[in-house]
Amino acid sequence: MLFLFLAMAMEDFTFKKEERLSQKKEIDLLFEKGKRFNVFPFSVIHYSDDVLDGNSKLKLLVGVPKKHFKKAVDRNKIKRRIREAYRLNRNDLKASLETNNTKILLAIIYNDSETIKYLKLEDKIISILNRLQHIYAETNQ
Repeated sequence: MLFLFLAMAMEDFTFKKEERLSQKKEIDLLFEKGKRFNVFPFSVIHYSDDVLDGNSKLKLLVGVPKKHFKKAVDRNKIKRRIREAYRLNRNDLKASLETNNTKILLAIIYNDSETIKYLKLEDKIISILNRLQHIYAETNQ
């Protein structure tokens, strides 16, 4: 039990400001040159480049269109759940990027008009992160 606690304490589960994708220049670059794939109900856009600024290996942007959820409360609730699922499950991808010395920009956009349960949402986020890990592991070999 103590070992599990120590192992969890060593991993970083915080979602720091440096890990948020907020610069207009980087967002424009991501949407112009990024590659896309879908895992229902998400669209994922990712872009990798070695000349990206900042300390973080992985920067995230979460979007929920106003078209599907008119109330900001509903959009914020979904974004908060996506960030939480990402924060808890991203460490394998971060470790993989660290070993390959790769930096990526990532946008996760929710494209359904109904809210899904957190456990199902977390499973989808895990599959997205696993897919990204495989994509960038193959790229660097």
